[in-house]
Amino acid sequence: MPIFSVITINYNNLRGLKRTYESVQNQTARGQIQWIVVDGNSSDGSADFLRENSQNIDLLVIEPDKGLYDAMNKGLHLAESPYVWFMNSGDVIYTNDVAEKLLLLAKTEPDVIFGDTMFVHESGRDIGLISKLKPQRFPEKLDKWSFRFGMNLCHQSFIAKKAICPDYDLQYRQAADVDWIIRILGKNPSNIRFDGVIAGFETGGSSAQHEKKAWKERFAVLSKHYGFLPNCINHCWIVLRRLLFNLKIR
Repeated sequence: MPIFSVITINYNNLRGLKRTYESVQNQTARGQIQWIVVDGNSSDGSADFLRENSQNIDLLVIEPDKGLYDAMNKGLHLAESPYVWFMNSGDVIYTNDVAEKLLLLAKTEPDVIFGDTMFVHESGRDIGLISKLKPQRFPEKLDKWSFRFGMNLCHQSFIAKKAICPDYDLQYRQAADVDWIIRILGKNPSNIRFDGVIAGFETGGSSAQHEKKAWKERFAVLSKHYGFLPNCINHCWIVLRRLLFNLKIR
């Protein structure tokens, strides 16, 4: 049984899907990956591409869904490996040997493996590391309180044991991934940081396209986990810290 179930969600993003496809297929430890692709019945050629390359996909689902997180739940339920790793269309496993290196950490059986993320322009150009572009310090260890001052970790670089993964809460349309990570960390899982870049995250996704709604949802999620008043106070510091950070990097 492969160690990682890599789950890719796609809907009408053929260009990004091809990039993700190549990053998975080129892994030196491809045999340790169960690749699951859930496509929402795309009409842009994605479905045809997936069918044509189905021999390289371990589990393929092409059917309508109720949105991104519904599709992610489908992939989660299909996962058979000890660890689940979401890598949606447009996102990439950063280098061809990342999965091979992660296997060494997985042998120690932590509940969670996490690492850095490279923000990538839709053209494929690297923009910068989240550890450098976010003003908060990149964590050495994770716990439930790690994100009370904002998210400084990407979902694509957060790999968790399936046994501790809940379903995504479908009441959230933009921030269910933030809620999902914090709920996992609320279980006090053992975790280890990968000393490198795990994923390339393509900017301009659903959250970016619906930025105001995404911010509103993230505030609601953080209030749920950390309390409304503490979250308001924390956001005052978040805004101030961002202003100071912007001045520093000018």
